[in-house]
Amino acid sequence: MRKNWNQIIEEAKLLFDFLDHPVLLDKTYIASSASQRVIFDITQAERFSTDDSGANCVDWQGLLEAFTPPWPAMPRKIEKEILCVLDRITKEQYPNVRSELLINNMQGDISRLLHCYAYGEVPQLWQVVQQVYLDGAIPCGWEGSYPDGRMVVFSVQPAAA
Repeated sequence: MRKNWNQIIEEAKLLFDFLDHPVLLDKTYIASSASQRVIFDITQAERFSTDDSGANCVDWQGLLEAFTPPWPAMPRKIEKEILCVLDRITKEQYPNVRSELLINNMQGDISRLLHCYAYGEVPQLWQVVQQVYLDGAIPCGWEGSYPDGRMVVFSVQPAAA
């Protein structure tokens, strides 16, 4: 069932609230469960995000695509609104994330999440991805074979003690 933009905003309120902060991902993420591996090395996060070898991890982008519900053509008005949201996701908003790749992946994740909301189906994996963002980190991979294993999450460095 397709929704209008106001319905999408209402249902995805937590996501829009997250995106409205002037600076995001500015504190260390605390994993909410043992089913997550938190990493602090941005190069390692990029590697997890793009590794499709299957050697140590699942093809992350492929996994996300597999759990993205298919949808017919989106009304132009909704597509335009989603593009406006994605335009707001810039390096300036994420000064602690010095990775064009991770910012681009985040834009893709937000786009897919908004499409899921638009069609009324947010699969469990996407709910977890959204929660990681809301809690201040970037989901960037899956270690092991899905659904076993654990999500790999990039966080900014913990404060020095």
